[in-house]
Amino acid sequence: MVGDSAGTTGGPTAYDALPYISGARNATSVDRLATLGRLLALPVADPEACRVLELGCGDGGNLIPMAISFPGSEFLGVDLAPTAIARGRSAIEAVGLSNIRLLEASFGDVGDEFSDFDFIIAHGVYSWVPEAVREQLLAVIRARLRPAGIAFVSYNAQPGSQVRGVLRQMMLLHTRAITDPRTKIEQARALLRMLMHAPAEAADIYRPLLKSELGKALQTSDSLLYHDDLAETSEPFFFADFMAAAQRHGLQFAAEANFFQMSLANMPPEIAGPLGELGQQDLIAKEQYLDFMTCCSFRQTLLCREEAQLDRGITIERVRQFRVASDARRTENESLDAGVAEFRASNTSTMRTDDATAIAALTTLRVLYPRSLPFNELAAMSGAASTAAAETLAEILFRAYGAGLVSFRLSEPGAVFVVSARPVASPWARLRAETGQVVNLYHETIGLEEVGSAVLALLDGRRTLAEVALELGREESEVVREAEGLAAHGLLLA
Repeated sequence: MVGDSAGTTGGPTAYDALPYISGARNATSVDRLATLGRLLALPVADPEACRVLELGCGDGGNLIPMAISFPGSEFLGVDLAPTAIARGRSAIEAVGLSNIRLLEASFGDVGDEFSDFDFIIAHGVYSWVPEAVREQLLAVIRARLRPAGIAFVSYNAQPGSQVRGVLRQMMLLHTRAITDPRTKIEQARALLRMLMHAPAEAADIYRPLLKSELGKALQTSDSLLYHDDLAETSEPFFFADFMAAAQRHGLQFAAEANFFQMSLANMPPEIAGPLGELGQQDLIAKEQYLDFMTCCSFRQTLLCREEAQLDRGITIERVRQFRVASDARRTENESLDAGVAEFRASNTSTMRTDDATAIAALTTLRVLYPRSLPFNELAAMSGAASTAAAETLAEILFRAYGAGLVSFRLSEPGAVFVVSARPVASPWARLRAETGQVVNLYHETIGLEEVGSAVLALLDGRRTLAEVALELGREESEVVREAEGLAAHGLLLA
């Protein structure tokens, strides 16, 4: 997130006073953005040969791993915080990348001297900057986005942000006389801990609502608490108001980055029916009322140019162009009828099906995860022997995609899943191994234990696993197990 590091003047920012170590946001992956564009029949660029701009890139923690996964694409990050840009440039040099550049500049500096971009990312910016900068951000997107391009903009949403906003106002009041960032954070946490003990009375709705957000706030990192909740600007928006601003700049709504958030599948029929009909006439209104129903607190909205021709009538043929991946496991649900299987993904999405081909496909995808398979190959492996069976499978997988159970992809990164004699891990993962939170080649954040982190840091292709074990003072068998685990997570390169 960038907050006031996205302003229009130079000099030190809050992000220089307290560094924000940025991480990867899976929803911003260029493959995901391209996939959603193609799903809507927009002829977006191939993720393996595209140009990407991130506005408010911080130290490049989101952009650098994408540059590793897509070496044929070009990446530019822009941010006003000098220390963040300096850290990012040092990291780029350390990992030896030539397809990414970080620029210490304001959004307005991204002018005509820059070529246009296929994808523009602005994560954690819109809600945390003044109105003038928000307008500038949307203007830059319109000016620099290619005709078939996709822009990602995240922001705090109403009505769900209202409760967190109450906490924010309390913390701001409590710390209003404090200027030192560390002291401000300590005092904010002290207030949160005190509020955890607020007694609840019968029929009291305030305290249970408050406590539902307190746990999240207490678990937030210091930098996130300081730059989000304690930021000078932190503005939530109704979706309809955000889209009104976007439309003034010649931009239209494409989709949510998490496609399943647009689904009405979990709504009761008496709600899903009218909302579905509303969506046929006014998609913005449908999405706004869906936010009311789900108490949405955060959106990751995809925009495109207003003249772009989108086709929301998704066809089975369009689905068949994608690769498919899923981490869903088959559950042990003994209450199901014979022949019916239930699958649950790591995000808790569930789906039941009695289609034998779909059951076989989801079982195969779970074994291969995080790898994906082209649809036609998956259909053949799953026993879809006829065109009709393949079409049924495509229809079921699209429903699973809409429910968040599977993902569609256009590309597959160069990860290897067999440990070689001298294994090589992603250089970005090696660089950040000691943090215990690393990014794999699929732009997913992976948590590692101490031994796994230590092994990962040494997998630079110059050592055998026996040499790694000797250097760490560990049993070779333990190092082999850790290396195999790293491979399974998509962290190793050929």
